[in-house]
Amino acid sequence: MDYFLSSHKTAIAAILAVFPYSLLLAIIRNLLRNRSKKNAAPEAGGAWPLIGHLHLLRGPKPPHRVLSNMADKYGPIFTVKMGVHQALVVSNWEIAKECLTTHDQIFANRPKAMAMELLGYNFAMIRASAHMAPTGVKYARY
Repeated sequence: MDYFLSSHKTAIAAILAVFPYSLLLAIIRNLLRNRSKKNAAPEAGGAWPLIGHLHLLRGPKPPHRVLSNMADKYGPIFTVKMGVHQALVVSNWEIAKECLTTHDQIFANRPKAMAMELLGYNFAMIRASAHMAPTGVKYARY
């Protein structure tokens, strides 16, 4: 019985010791996240924690009508969350033209998938290099 009370007190002490550090880490992460979002496009409201805005796109209206209504509310350029990933929605042809011509290299990159790096011999497979290679690489590296 004494061992149980002693281990119980030790566990409570460990939790109380870790809590301030985790709270400080959460505050610092929130400050850094807010600092990096200053130049970002506005995010549409109504996102759920894990599924984002996907619940809005499955309603009785078609997705393009929902996005059109969101564009009327948030402006010609905004972001939505598709699950845990963010997507940029552009509903103005002039902004879309600028994205696809002037800033095409910024929008042409793809995320690196660790699976393709490990299974594809560091993006050396022909099929993987064409789709998942870093920006600027258009052929397989041997």
